[in-house]
Parts: sequence; C-alpha cells; structure tokens
Amino acid sequence: MTHSSNSQVSRRALQAAGQPISQLMGMALSNPNIISLAAGFVDNASLPVEATRIAADKVLSAGEASQTALQYGSNNGDQQLRQLILDHAIEMNNAAAGKTAEYNTSIDQVFITPGSNQLLFLIADTLLNPGDIILCASPSYFVFIGAVKNIGGQTIGVATDQDGIIPSSLEAALETLDRAGELNRVKAIYTVPYFDNPGGTTLTAERGKEILEIAKRWSREQKIYVISDEAYRMLRYQGEDTPSMHHWDPSLEHTIVAGTFSKSFSPGIRVGWGFLPADLQGPVGDQKSNLDFGAPLLAQRIMANVLQDELWLPHVDKLRAVYDSRRLAMLHYLNEFLGDVPGCHWHETRGGLCVWLTLPESIDTGMQGEFLKSAVEAGVIYVPGEYCFASQGESPNHSTIRLTFGVQSAESIERGIRILSEQVKRWQ
Repeated sequence: MTHSSNSQVSRRALQAAGQPISQLMGMALSNPNIISLAAGFVDNASLPVEATRIAADKVLSAGEASQTALQYGSNNGDQQLRQLILDHAIEMNNAAAGKTAEYNTSIDQVFITPGSNQLLFLIADTLLNPGDIILCASPSYFVFIGAVKNIGGQTIGVATDQDGIIPSSLEAALETLDRAGELNRVKAIYTVPYFDNPGGTTLTAERGKEILEIAKRWSREQKIYVISDEAYRMLRYQGEDTPSMHHWDPSLEHTIVAGTFSKSFSPGIRVGWGFLPADLQGPVGDQKSNLDFGAPLLAQRIMANVLQDELWLPHVDKLRAVYDSRRLAMLHYLNEFLGDVPGCHWHETRGGLCVWLTLPESIDTGMQGEFLKSAVEAGVIYVPGEYCFASQGESPNHSTIRLTFGVQSAESIERGIRILSEQVKRWQ
C-alpha cells in the first residue's frame, strides 16, 4: 500500500484521514464475534426486497420509459419523485399541526441526492468559507461535524436538555459571538429535530418555532439558516408527530430541510432529498453539478413507484414494530445491568435508532482510553461520545457513549449491554 506524503494531497484530504467510522470498523473486524452497538445500519432481515422488486419491475417494463430510467437524469432529480416527496411532507406537517398551512414551496426547491449526507455536505460547502461557523446541538451528528471541519468551517456546540437545543443557550452563544465581532461568520444552526443522532431527543413544536425565530432575529448582517436534518422522522414508536420547521416557515426563507429513505426504506437504493430556500437553489445546484450531474435516475424511479403505489408506509409500519422491540430491549437491559450504578444515566428515546449513555466521570470512553480497548476485547463496541461534540462551545463529555439498536437482535443487545456493564463496574 502506498502512502501519500503531506505535500502530495490537499489539506482537506489530510483532515479526512482517521475518521472515527473507519477506525471503529477496523476495531470491530479485529474480533469476528464482537457485538456492534456502534453501527448505524438498518435491520438486514427487514429490508424491503419484495416491494423493491415490484417497483423495479414496473420501472423496467415500461417501454421507452424504461430506457429513460437507465439514462442520466436532471441535476435536481426526477420531477415525479420530487413532487411526491413534497406532497407527503406537507400532508404530514398539516396532520401533525392539526391545521393547514399555506405552503409557498415550489418543486424547484426540492433536490434529490444519493443519500442525505451528500446534501448536508453540499449545504456546508455552499455556505462556508474557512473559519465560518455552524451552531449545533451538544452532542450532535458526528459525520456532519466532520464534514464541516473538512471544509474548513467551525462547529460550536450549544447546550441541550431532554427536548434538544435550549433556546436561551442558543441566544447566549449568538450574543457571545456578536460581542467578539464574529456574528458575520455564523451561517447556520444545525439540528436533528426528530430522535436526534446521537442524543435521541426530539424538539417540541414550541422549541422548533423558537429556534427559527432566533435565527430570523439574529440575521442582521446576513441570513442565518436553520438546517433541519429529518433522517429519523418516520421512525417514531411513541407519542404524536410534531410539525417540521418547514410548517412554521412555509416559504423556506430561513429553513433547509434534509431527509432520506435510507432509514425508513433502504440505504442500498440511496435516495435522499432536501427542501432549499429559493436563494440557495442555484448555488447548491451548481455545487451538485460539479459532483455528479444528478442522483442515479433508476433508483429515483424505483422510489417514485414505491411512494406512488403505496409500498412505503406499510413497510415503515413493519420497521417501527421491529425497531421498537429492540429499543425496548436496550432500555430494559440498560436498566437491569446499569440502573443501580451511580453516575450512569441515559435518555429514553421514543424513536430513531440511538441511545445516549453517560457513564461515571471516572471512565474515559474515548478512542485513546483503555476502557474502549477492554470493551472490544470483551466482545462489544460502541461509538465514543467524544466524537459527537463540536470543536468549540460546550465541552466534550468523555464519559459518554452512543449506542444503536437497529442491527442487533434482542438477544445480542442483552449480551452486549451485559458485557458493557461488566466493563463499567470493572473500571468505575
């Protein structure tokens, strides 16, 4: 294997090296019997093979339209799929709010990408100059934090509680930046409003509106956007749905919405989507055309048939049953094995795929600590919480862990939590 010297590759490439996912995968492969409570994968047995076959057969048995599906598509994405996604989102928001909003969002503001991570990267790359700032929850989605860093931007963590970002803390962070003459560097507020990855928290409707109002109020020198990453919205197992920030900003003046079918249908089809403010349509589209000229059209046409022929929501119902049983298993075994350990606590998420676990302060769960190495040797792996904190703002908590329950069976979850608890009791 040839290693490039620092002079051969860009600073971005050097910054991208050593990402936590690849390091954790390497550690997992070192023990073939390891129980991974780290991977954010979906349940393999629940993947929609039959629904996908039906939709794909329809795409590939449509004469000339079948040939078109195997061609290049448009940069923004398949028009039928974009309209179906927009219609479904508006319908969901109106139902969740209990009243109808006057949406002024056009299909031109809907973009299709191969997964939502590409959209998040495009947004960051479009908005940020080196040194520019995105405010985010503390903790937050570590892949997005890494993408911002790779571009040369900064993330600043804002304090959270069981309902997500605390508005008063967000206001305080903006005031601090204003006093330091840095307000003009703030480009966006990033939030995962439904079952946050990693925290598992969900913004209340009131909080969502408040965060949006703060963004509008502080858009003095330039517009501050709110990025609403809604990857887990469909994976709700308890409680009532809440409207997206799109509902409170129906023209998308300040709101960017990112979504995906990877969690609620299939990551292999790889279809993500976004709703963009009108003033970002051109810039983001230009950035996208530099990457791929549009997401794969065949996957988009398959997904359009899945939605049009009502194959998606029945599958979501099946997924909810599978994941809810695993969520309940993880919460049950955390309580059984760690419930009496001082300093251990976790958020009882009502959806998504993650549980955020805090251990006693004496335990360093980080990549360089002995606890992780010991846990891997014993047969369990997790995502160290230290990766989920922004480069500035709220201090990282080095005694935290992100656990996921999407892949493992209830029996494997029990073994994994039991092994983890044995390590906690050994190291506390």
